[in-house]
Amino acid sequence: MNTLLQNVKTEYKKVVWPSKDEIVKSTLLVAAMSVAVSIYVGAFDVIASRILKMMGTFFGG
Repeated sequence: MNTLLQNVKTEYKKVVWPSKDEIVKSTLLVAAMSVAVSIYVGAFDVIASRILKMMGTFFGG
């Protein structure tokens, strides 16, 4: 068990952590992409709903 913890500690020291600037940029990118995908999916939903509603009235549903 002691060897495992020593190996974990050794590997932990090798980790290259991102800088604060990289974290901020990555967070903003994720937030922007989330908004963009939400808008895209919302627009698709509205258009698909209208098409299906028109098809329902056209075919007498």
